[in-house]
Amino acid sequence: MNICSMRALMSLLIPAIALIEAEGQSLIHNSDSFFSKTLAPVSVYAVKGKTPQKTYQLKSADWVQHDASQVLLQIAGFNAIRKSGNFGFDPVFRGFKWEQINLITDGAMGAHQACPNRMDPPSSQVMINQIKEIELYKGPHNFRYGPSTGAVINFKMNDPVFSAKPIWNGRVSGGYETNGNIRRTEAYINKISKRWQTALAFSYSAGDDYKDGNDSIIPAVFNRTAINFTAAYLVKTGAIASINITRNFTRNTSFPTLMMDLLSDDTWMIQAKYQVTAKNKWFSQWNTQAYASLVDHQMGNGLRPSAATMLSHVFANTETTGGRTELVFRKNNAVWYIGADLKYEYANGTRSRKMMTGMMAGKVFYDTLWQQGSVFRTSAFAHLEKKLGQFQLTASGRVDLVHSKPNQPAAKTIANNALITADDFNTSLSAGISRTFGKHVQMAIWLGHGVRSASITEKFIHYLPVGLDAYEVVGNAQLKPEVNTQLDFLVRYQTEKSLLQINFYSAMISQFITTVVDPSLKPVIATSPGVRKYINVEEASMVGFEISYAQQIGRLFSQDISLAYVRGQNKVLQEPLPEINPFELRYKLVAQLLNTKLQPYFNLRHSFAQNRISTSFNEKATEDFMVVDLGVKVLAYKKLQITTAVNNLFDIAYREHLSRFIRPTLPLNAIGRTWILMLTHQL
Repeated sequence: MNICSMRALMSLLIPAIALIEAEGQSLIHNSDSFFSKTLAPVSVYAVKGKTPQKTYQLKSADWVQHDASQVLLQIAGFNAIRKSGNFGFDPVFRGFKWEQINLITDGAMGAHQACPNRMDPPSSQVMINQIKEIELYKGPHNFRYGPSTGAVINFKMNDPVFSAKPIWNGRVSGGYETNGNIRRTEAYINKISKRWQTALAFSYSAGDDYKDGNDSIIPAVFNRTAINFTAAYLVKTGAIASINITRNFTRNTSFPTLMMDLLSDDTWMIQAKYQVTAKNKWFSQWNTQAYASLVDHQMGNGLRPSAATMLSHVFANTETTGGRTELVFRKNNAVWYIGADLKYEYANGTRSRKMMTGMMAGKVFYDTLWQQGSVFRTSAFAHLEKKLGQFQLTASGRVDLVHSKPNQPAAKTIANNALITADDFNTSLSAGISRTFGKHVQMAIWLGHGVRSASITEKFIHYLPVGLDAYEVVGNAQLKPEVNTQLDFLVRYQTEKSLLQINFYSAMISQFITTVVDPSLKPVIATSPGVRKYINVEEASMVGFEISYAQQIGRLFSQDISLAYVRGQNKVLQEPLPEINPFELRYKLVAQLLNTKLQPYFNLRHSFAQNRISTSFNEKATEDFMVVDLGVKVLAYKKLQITTAVNNLFDIAYREHLSRFIRPTLPLNAIGRTWILMLTHQL
């Protein structure tokens, strides 16, 4: 099948109206869900659909976000590494980041970043206006969708729907944000018939530089377009074939904290699926998927002052292909998920450096980025949920065979490494048990052992500054797999009008993958302070908690409070791990007035100071700050929704701890006060 006609299934999305947190509900929206009351380190955040749990209203700006991380940042425990003012936020959860987080769409599809500096992280390729819900699997406790050490984030699309009579529906939305002149639009149109469902979705966002709370101009230009097509065909009763194709375009986007700006990023994402739901057979469901993603990326410094001495340009591309098949069995108060998957990742790219001054003027040098590195993984997995009297047991496991190699190794790699290929055999296991005490209390404990092999960047990156500081970084083909052994303890207390949930966790990470300065290696560019090399650290830890409380206050008001804290430690160097989220408190108050037609809301977020910093990475401490947002959603009539809001009401100047610096003393501050208007109309 032609790669351009394999593109995955675009699901019809009725407007994103609510953020529904089903904390502890194991796959609560899935048709293949077995237990609806299992307390587990799982959260479901829905933009559409029904849930037995509390509903949290989204801000209007979330309906047309161009970056999925903007939605993730509303969830307790999440933060993001920011290198640009408005694009490419790289999610961090509980201090875990990059390949420690398995980010996928519909249980399989994902894109590998083509930029070595992750200008285009996988989250930036998710078209959020086609997503029904976000499943967050915390820690190494669910291995159905791939290896997991920090978390699995599954962006789920809508299931296909059919109707005896043809039905057309759709939506169009538009928004404007004053600070940065940000324009957002999105739309979709959908047709349902007896055997076919087809849908087309579109989104476009663009913005300019913005002002922070000090009225300083922050470079933040971005331009993003996404188009999606979905088709589903009812082959016969209980059997559906579907295809989903997404095309993403990004142009001329500012990355002031890096040495280059993004010039273009073009992505194809394709997924084909065949679903069988059986009755009176030896299995209940059989789901098979195949997917592919292609990313082409260009960046350069042509508009920077540095171009006066050296003009740099990068062409890079990545390919990700794979598939999975899964059988579901139900018998004797148990449900089994058994399957296999495979995934192939390939990265290639070249940097050109043209000398503009001095004796070398006019000469051009070429540098490899990933040495055409590739990783091929074949796997098998099993997941069990079973009721045992008053207890509910969950167990999950997988085995991965991973082969990695540089297809075009650089001379330095060959000279400095005895072996440049590697084969890993990884085994991951997890088990959890929960019990309800009386009518209101439920407790659970989970122990997981998740293993992941090193990524293409960690194995094959070649003398590029891709880390927290300005050091060039070189990969290590012989990195051992990273292992996270984590204990989660959960307690939930629920009444008719309130829900309190506490989740404590302790993660002991062996063979932790990080970088250290290697004085024996010389940088490619003379102005670089030196070279870092990826290594395994024998032991590191992440310890923390999340506490959430939701309450209905009378008939008109509801409030939500959450706390999230994590403490990361390098046990070998006896210093904090770098880029760890600070302690954070969030509060939201929502009113339902005029028979829910008028819904004002108040948001408060307080981030505490982060003084636990890594001195070996020259990390800088961050002061505490508090941001207040106000908004109101108006249901003008049945098909029109209007939202107005003001974010950062008090125009506070602040830096997120995980935001990089434009220059050593110039932080990438967050956006100052901004006024928002959003309109959504059902067609």
